[in-house]
Amino acid sequence: MKYKTLDKKREKPSNDIDRILSSIQQKYILTKEEIDELIKKREKEIILPISIFNEELGMLEAASLYLKDELNLSFKDIAKLLNRDYKTIWTSYKKAKKKT
Repeated sequence: MKYKTLDKKREKPSNDIDRILSSIQQKYILTKEEIDELIKKREKEIILPISIFNEELGMLEAASLYLKDELNLSFKDIAKLLNRDYKTIWTSYKKAKKKT
């Protein structure tokens, strides 16, 4: 991750992201490594877009279809993520495929 800290001379960071990261680093007294770790944790989060949900599919069907087809997750990984049995995920996915 590229960003600069503000030194004693109060140099301005080169862009908005650098400025924000420098501000966070100073305000919360974090090291660059700690900020990088927080960013990596955030990148691992999976967000389901609301646009995948519609009247044709149930919620689990829509989520299973999106996670399998768009994010290329395995049925096992989807099951862990949604706290369901992988057989339930497989069934929901197959039903969703038939409906679309």
